[in-house]
Amino acid sequence: MEKALAIANFFITLGVERECPPTQMKLQKLVYFAHGWHLGLYDQPLIEETFQAWKYGPVIPSLYLKFRDYGTFPIKQVGTIAALTADMKITHLIPPIKNFQNLKPFLTKIQDVYGKWNGTQLSALTHQPDTPWSQVRKDYPEDTKNIPIPNDLLRDYFKRKANES
Repeated sequence: MEKALAIANFFITLGVERECPPTQMKLQKLVYFAHGWHLGLYDQPLIEETFQAWKYGPVIPSLYLKFRDYGTFPIKQVGTIAALTADMKITHLIPPIKNFQNLKPFLTKIQDVYGKWNGTQLSALTHQPDTPWSQVRKDYPEDTKNIPIPNDLLRDYFKRKANES
C-alpha cells in the first residue's frame, strides 16, 4: 500500500504538467477514484488510510490538512513530510510511490478519465445513489465528519461498476 500523499503528489505533478493542477476537492476525488478502482480491479487497497464521508464527498483527513490552505485555488506544489536527518536537523521529504512503475499507467488512466472534471463535478459523482459515500452518510446529519468508508464497501461498489462496463 502507498501513502495517500504520494498518490496525491502524482496527481498534482501530472496536473501541473498538463496545465490543469487540481484543487483540494478535485485532488481528494482523484485519490478516491484511484483507491476505489484499485480495490475493485485488484482486490487490494491502493492507500494505507481510510476515506471518510464528509459533506462534500470522500476525504482523506491528512490530505485535507496538508492542502487546506489552498482553499479553492489550484495546487501547484507537491506535499512534503517533515523528517529528522541523522544530525537531528529537520528536512522535508517528498514521499515516493513505492510501486511506481506498476502504478503509473493505472494512475495516469484515472487522471485521463476523471481529470477532465472539476472538483464539484467529481463530488457529484460520489453523491449518486448507492455509492459508498451515500450508503454510509444516509444515517448521519449533513455536517457530520469522520464517518469511515470501509474498503470492503468500496471494493464491492467498484467491482460492480467494472462488471457493468
